[in-house]
Order: sequence, then structure tokens, then C-alpha cells
Amino acid sequence: MKDPKDKLIPRKIDDGLKTAAEEYRERLDREDLERRWNLEALDCIFNESEGCPEKFHQSWIKPLLSAGVSLETAFSLLVQGKFRPN
Repeated sequence: MKDPKDKLIPRKIDDGLKTAAEEYRERLDREDLERRWNLEALDCIFNESEGCPEKFHQSWIKPLLSAGVSLETAFSLLVQGKFRPN
């Protein structure tokens, strides 16, 4: 039988909430890092393409567009390839 005093003692249930909050914060940090990587990759791609934009378009963008992907998807694939080659 439970002690009636147990009902009066506040229980710490915020441990689970703290863990959830920490997990949420970690997930936001990972997503922020991923966004920064994507921006860095786009910056590298644009810097590389500034020298000869026609060659860049001919070599990288046009084949992807010919394969049926959108321009946005083409750039997304290039960004992913910049950080996850092969």
C-alpha cells in the first residue's frame, strides 16, 4: 500500500522534458549546421562558376536539366555532391 504522503511530495517529471528539450536543441543545431554547409557549398559552386559560367552551365547544369530535373533540384544535387562526393 502506498504512503499517502507520497501524493503530497512533488515529483520531478521535468527530467523527460529536459531531455526532449535537449534533443530538440541538438536537432536545431544539426539543421543549422546543415544549412550553413549548404550555403558554403553554394558559395563554392558560384565562385567556381564565376570564372567561366558558360562552361559551368554546359558541364554541370545542362546535363541535369536534360535528365528532367528542375533548376532547383540541379543545384540541390550539386550542393549534396560537394559535401558527399561519390
